[in-house]
Amino acid sequence: MVGFTELASRLDPEELQSIVQVYEDTCAASITRYEGYVFQRLGDGVVAFFGYPLAHEGEAERAVRAGLDIIDAFANLDVLDIGQLQVRIGIATGLVVVASAEKGAVGETMNLASRLQNIAQVNTIVVSERVQRLAGGSFNYEDLGELTLKGIARPTHAYNVSGVSEVASRFEAAHSEDLTPLVGREQELGLLMERWQLSQDGEGQVVLLSGEPGIGKSRMLSALRERLEGRGAQTLRYQCSPYYINSAFWPITDRFERALQLRRDETPDLKLDKLEALIVGHCERPLGDVRFIASMLSVLCDDRYGAITMPPEKYKDETLRALIDLIEAASNKQPCVMIFEDAHWADPTTLEVLDLLIDRVRTIPLLIVITHRPEFENRWSDHGHVISLNLAKLTRAQSSAMVSRITAKTALPGDLLEQILSRTDGVPLFVEELTIAVLESGEIRKVGNRYEYAGGAHHSVTIPATLRDSLMSRLDRFMPVKEIAQIGAAIGREFSYEVIGDVSPLPQAQLDDALAQLTESGLAFRRGRPPDATYTFKHALVQDAAYDSLLKSKRQELHGKIAAAIEARFPNVKSTEPEVLAHHLTVANDCGGAIPLWLKAGELALKRMALTETIAHLDHGLGLIARIPHSRDRDGSELSLRVRLGTA
Repeated sequence: MVGFTELASRLDPEELQSIVQVYEDTCAASITRYEGYVFQRLGDGVVAFFGYPLAHEGEAERAVRAGLDIIDAFANLDVLDIGQLQVRIGIATGLVVVASAEKGAVGETMNLASRLQNIAQVNTIVVSERVQRLAGGSFNYEDLGELTLKGIARPTHAYNVSGVSEVASRFEAAHSEDLTPLVGREQELGLLMERWQLSQDGEGQVVLLSGEPGIGKSRMLSALRERLEGRGAQTLRYQCSPYYINSAFWPITDRFERALQLRRDETPDLKLDKLEALIVGHCERPLGDVRFIASMLSVLCDDRYGAITMPPEKYKDETLRALIDLIEAASNKQPCVMIFEDAHWADPTTLEVLDLLIDRVRTIPLLIVITHRPEFENRWSDHGHVISLNLAKLTRAQSSAMVSRITAKTALPGDLLEQILSRTDGVPLFVEELTIAVLESGEIRKVGNRYEYAGGAHHSVTIPATLRDSLMSRLDRFMPVKEIAQIGAAIGREFSYEVIGDVSPLPQAQLDDALAQLTESGLAFRRGRPPDATYTFKHALVQDAAYDSLLKSKRQELHGKIAAAIEARFPNVKSTEPEVLAHHLTVANDCGGAIPLWLKAGELALKRMALTETIAHLDHGLGLIARIPHSRDRDGSELSLRVRLGTA
């Protein structure tokens, strides 16, 4: 939510409208680079929705960065006869419902953003506590404390954004506190240490560390850095960013600016002094190389070194050569490990630097570790000194050990631990965030050396806000796969081609194409071939994210269709697995159809002496009894359920 100071008292309507147009254009231009947003006028301000119509990883960080860019744009904007416009920005995050045709959104989040914008000072950003947490350590904040805001039921903790932080990587930004202990990666870490030793013997090595988001690539690098820096090694860190994939040399320029602490308000001469101290003084490279690095950093240097008349292509080649020479010089002076994170976001020019460096590193005492996601196609695998290392999921035992370390070896209720293990599928980030969410939920309490449910009732695990953006971005990336994923999620973790074909509104050719994309994207696995194929979501949390994105009315409609399709395709389900149909009819709000099936499911479980399942099925049925009007049939159904429940 972005608002500007009131100008109506000073301007006539036409002048005010022209100022508003300038204001809106400036905001839109600043937000556009973060793509995938909706931008609307709202009263005397504008509102930008991040995460709609497309979700991205780190939407909170995107919103704050866009806000800072807007403030910078306004600082350089003078309007004729008016002077500088002033802007106030409020940012909140949460679930909202977007109206059809993108005509607006409803939800408490909208109101909260507006209230935060109202309390912001001129040319500042105020964010909610949830935004501050989700944006992690990427920014510096001033704590504004608990505030009572009009229209907001509870006191709100707010923060003023004071600028971008100095953290060197996304991992550090997200883990500003103590790191979760490394679990199950001893073999991989041992391989990295072996390659380090080879590099120090003069045979430079490159390790391509790949894996899906959250699998632990950055955590591995953190452990490697800790070991090597303990031995006196220097770490050269380069972090790619999704915001700068078209900015030439960005990870490299960012590294220089952080290492030399180059500030915007410093004079070119002061910046050149720092560059000379590093390049000439420390690395003992020729003074002529400073020009190329300075130009790459957009530092004016013609006054000191004179103008140069070199063709652009030659100038670029010399810049690349100077960078490689500088890295080689640093490696020869001190043992070095070069960490290059998230190569899937690297700009093309930076990849050219890596091409040259990887060719030359075989004769340099340097270990290079490059992390990337599976979709990145590297071009270095045919080099003899390059190896690929794919991080696998944790086993159940390793995931359980990780949970135990997060809880300080305090045992969780058995069924709650099982939910965490089954829904996280061995992805370390999922294990960590889901366990922390459970501990902070208030649903459990510590009793001695174990946790118990605070209210006596079992707790159902939900997706933490810290994971929602990442999961939704993977779904939104593949349209219309998202719609098929939503239908599949309503069916279950596993769904058949036959049932989804009956429920989906897509023609068969489009359905086949969407299902193929779903499996190719890695979001689901396929077993068998259509029409006998079965699909399984790769992660339970991906299924949850797809399902949670459905409106309640759409869910009811889908579950009704699913129940009808299952009953038509598999008539035996009523007698063999009545709880499956009962679940879909319950969500479809067909209480009359669901209650007899819950009773049947309870009776079957009771015959098998599966008492926990019996009680659960019968409780579901009793929960629906209250929804239907009083009648003799209703009383009879309740009596039948309670008799079986008493027996169980």
